[in-house]
Amino acid sequence: MKYKFKPGVSLRFGEIPENDENLYALSKSGLDYVEITYVSYCDNIAWTDSVRKILANTPIKINSVHAPFSREIDISRLDSGYDYAIQEISKSIKVTEQLGAGILVIHGSSEPIDDDDRIKRVARCRSSLGILCEKAKSAGIKLAIEMLPRTCLGNTADELQILLEGLPVEYIGFCLDVNHAKDHTKIPDIVKQLGDRIITLHISDYDGIDEKHWMPFKGLIDWQAFVNALSDIEYNGAFIYEANLEGNTITEKLDNVLSNFNAILSVAQR
Repeated sequence: MKYKFKPGVSLRFGEIPENDENLYALSKSGLDYVEITYVSYCDNIAWTDSVRKILANTPIKINSVHAPFSREIDISRLDSGYDYAIQEISKSIKVTEQLGAGILVIHGSSEPIDDDDRIKRVARCRSSLGILCEKAKSAGIKLAIEMLPRTCLGNTADELQILLEGLPVEYIGFCLDVNHAKDHTKIPDIVKQLGDRIITLHISDYDGIDEKHWMPFKGLIDWQAFVNALSDIEYNGAFIYEANLEGNTITEKLDNVLSNFNAILSVAQR
């Protein structure tokens, strides 16, 4: 079995990149990709220029940026805060472009969402995604709407597909977070259902009940079945660890990510 995806990690960098130990440890880690968590100081062009410069001479590629999310920054809002949510996500689209990343990961909603409001919230989310797709097109990036847990929008493969129905494949796809699947035994089926619209991944393990963000092999996910399903759909993107990393230092934590990734491939090939 040939695997085309490569390992990466989700990290938040400090306000002064030149002094950030996470950034320098990453550059020497042996990983291939990083997803950068957006915070307000990322809007500073000097900040994005510094991050790009530090990583320019390393093997690390900036795969994606994770957009902000909260009850206020919720693109499915039915009240007057809808415009604010669009504005805040739009800022992270600009940062994604400035960093030279190809993907912005976004949430379809916050929670809780009442059953009585769900249809309306889905419609509002779809409307928001249409607006954001136009902004992504102008920035030359793709949006990745994340599979989310519990009552959030996009908590099943079927609903994720509804959210993206009719939206351009060139500018929007899925971020499959396996830690958010309602049924861990169905993850390989979810991979096959979402298929080539999966454009990035969030990797961690859980107890099959609710998100835990454990490192793989600490929970119930069948990693052999999952990565072989990825191979079946010829997924060739980033395998981004969004997990509680294990180790005493950032260097140890990143070393453990790479070791864990290699262990997954070893198990998958048996």
